Amino acid sequence: MTVSSEASAPATHGPLAIDIAIPLAIDLDGTLILTDSLVESCVRHCFLHPLAALRSLPALAQGWAAFKRRVVEYGLPDLTAIPQRRELIDILRAERARGRKLHLVTAADQKVADMFAEIFGFFDTARGSDGRVNLKGTAKREFLLGRFAEGFVYAGDNAVDLPVFAAARGAILCDVDAATAAAVGRAGTPILADLRRPARGFAVWLQAIRAVQYSKNVLIFVPLIVGHAFGNIGNIVAVSAGFLIFCAMASGTYIVNDLADLDADRRNRVKRNRPFASGAIPVACGLAIAPLMILASLVAAYLLSPGFALALVAYLALTLAYSFRLKRVALLDVFVIGVLFTLRIVAGAAILGPEQSPWLLAFALSFFISLATAKRHCEIMRADHAQLDEIAGRGYLPADWPLTLTFGIGTGLVSVLIMLLYLANDATPSGFYNHTAWLYAIPALVSLWLMRIWLLSNRMILDEDPVVFALKDPTSLALGVTTVVCFILAL
Repeated sequence: MTVSSEASAPATHGPLAIDIAIPLAIDLDGTLILTDSLVESCVRHCFLHPLAALRSLPALAQGWAAFKRRVVEYGLPDLTAIPQRRELIDILRAERARGRKLHLVTAADQKVADMFAEIFGFFDTARGSDGRVNLKGTAKREFLLGRFAEGFVYAGDNAVDLPVFAAARGAILCDVDAATAAAVGRAGTPILADLRRPARGFAVWLQAIRAVQYSKNVLIFVPLIVGHAFGNIGNIVAVSAGFLIFCAMASGTYIVNDLADLDADRRNRVKRNRPFASGAIPVACGLAIAPLMILASLVAAYLLSPGFALALVAYLALTLAYSFRLKRVALLDVFVIGVLFTLRIVAGAAILGPEQSPWLLAFALSFFISLATAKRHCEIMRADHAQLDEIAGRGYLPADWPLTLTFGIGTGLVSVLIMLLYLANDATPSGFYNHTAWLYAIPALVSLWLMRIWLLSNRMILDEDPVVFALKDPTSLALGVTTVVCFILAL
């Protein structure tokens, strides 16, 4: 059994420059793995077993070791999928081959330590917190000094490890900050290796907040355009502000969704590279930033328009329900996604004031259910092609592909029919359009695009959200531009 590895070049470090008889003690969280096992476990409980998470809290009164033991009792995430520090693993395997003894010594609970020792397969012993003593900082130092009288080399990642580094005969530093590295040097401990991942800066946060998905929030402008309210500069400013607020809310919920889906994402060939799944951003940072973004967007939305704030609350509630449970219910998941897209249009209408056409909302719901099903259909087809027994994190079986194909194409065709009825019964008699014939080119273009999306989905080529795909696909862009031209010609 192996742990998923961080993508990196092979290790360039040679043998450690210290007597091979000196054992090597290795920390776990942030050192051997690129995340924190306790935080991962807590996140898993919060989303899958929220009552169990609440029942764990009283154990904090007995100390961190007792809390860790209680959390472990309620289950663990998929430890085999947690990202690891590849360069350190290469060093450890090389040192093991040379004959050096390797010992996993971690503040994580003993059960976690034992499981990782079994997964990696190269440790001589594994020691973790025992429910009474939190094996961290000075407690870890005292344990190591008592266990290895001849001395030890220590691999760690945090300033809390300074007492251990100071007592060690050699240090392997893993992504430590400059102040910690300097403190290790002042303690006189030789630094045998300094392992650092490349700094990713702001780009990784743009990926985490899914800035590329902001294109979906352009739907908030649909009531402004379809309702012919774009002649008022005040309306344009208000909806633009609403767009920014909705983007902040969506980013917060995307982070929540990523945290809820860590195990499944790590088993997906594309999603495993997401910032939280890969360990590029600590899970704890996501737990902190997501509530702040959500709260700030709700306050700003209320100041802009109470109706808009209400739409945002509905979006938040449905998104959280999706992240906690509904994403694992077959077919209901794509229905919820369709509703979430439609709520963007509802939010835009709430800013402007007048009620939106029921034709538009009915079209949007059917159209976006079809798109959501297209993405899911592609995943199911891949699973069926690979002869998998199940699809991780979803409620589907590989054999369900006929259902998604039928419902997806069906709702897409219904959306085109609703658009035709809207044009005949609402748009044409409204008097807003001088050349209504051009309007009827739009459902034809929408039909062509839906046909293309479903063709790619059934061929297992649709790797991402269809809306995001459309912004990169030349054919989709050409159809989109043609649609805009037809709308303008109809005015």
